[in-house]
This record gives sequence, C-alpha cells and structure tokens, in this order.
Amino acid sequence: MMDISLHLLDLMQNSARAQATRVVLSISEDREKDALTVAVIDNGNGMDEEEKRLALDPFYTTKKGKKVGLGLPLVVQAARMSGGDVKIESHPVSGTKVEVTFSLSHMDRQPLGDIPATLISFMAGNPEIELCFQYAGDQGAFSMTSSQLFSHEEKETLGQIALLSLAEKRLRAGLARAGFRPDGGGVIG
Repeated sequence: MMDISLHLLDLMQNSARAQATRVVLSISEDREKDALTVAVIDNGNGMDEEEKRLALDPFYTTKKGKKVGLGLPLVVQAARMSGGDVKIESHPVSGTKVEVTFSLSHMDRQPLGDIPATLISFMAGNPEIELCFQYAGDQGAFSMTSSQLFSHEEKETLGQIALLSLAEKRLRAGLARAGFRPDGGGVIG
C-alpha cells in the first residue's frame, strides 16, 4: 500500500467484517516527540489470543475464498520500517483496538494520505456503522462523528452523493482549522 490512509481503511473494514456498530479512528501527530500514532478501535467481535497471533500471519484469513490476509501484516511492516510498531488489544466480547506508531521524520515512513477521502469511502460502504474520528496535532484538534455531520433537514433533502460530498467538505475544513496538513511521508513531510 502506498500510504497510511489505505492501511487505516483496511483496518476499519476489518472492524466492519467483525460486525462492529461503532468504529473510532484516532490520529495523533506530535512533532516534538517525532511520533505519529493512529488507532482503530471497534466494538465488534474481538479476537482471542490465538486469533490475535494468527492475524499477524499473512497466510491466515477469516475471509471465505481467500488464501491470504495481508491487512495487519502489511501495517506491521510499514510501522516497523519507519521505526514504529503495532499493539493489538482484543477480547472476543468487547472488540478490538489496533494502535500503530510511526516515527514522523523517518525516511521510510509512508505519507499519511488522504484521510477525508478514506473516511468518506468507509462511510459510503458502511452507512450503518457509527464512525467517530479524532485528530490531534501540534496546532489543534478536530473530532466528529458520522451522525453529527448532517442536520435532520440535510438528511431528508439531500441524496447520498450530495451528503458524502458535504461530509468531505466539512472534514477537510475541520482538519484545516486544526492545523492538519497532508504530508509526503518521512523526511519529505
């Protein structure tokens, strides 16, 4: 995968497949500590210790008809290549938290990517899931939930494409107010 946002989309899709009704995506940038931390937290069907171990094996998948499950192994590789790591907390009844850390300035860190487009893609494909997004950076913070993005009137009068376009506009504006800026990854960013 070319950027971190695609890893995040894959992790959020794992949450959807685990029958989550709520998914939280958290992104924290701390330039002073040279740290980028992203987390996907859900209330879906979590994993026991054996499933957590197997989930890191690229040749294990729970998807019927597939022979590989590359999502978690690829994000682990991306994190470790850039001086970071992955922590997985999961319990069969209470859901899963995948936290990924990267060194912000590491030359091998992938770009963060188009976060608003990633969120919109997830919302479009999973309208029944409440998406909560949190961003914190050195210049500010921004948070939103998918249910807060639209007024009752907007939901009643706008079609799905218009709603998604409006959501993207609001996400980009909120992130800009918080000082978020897309980056080129590692040393370039």
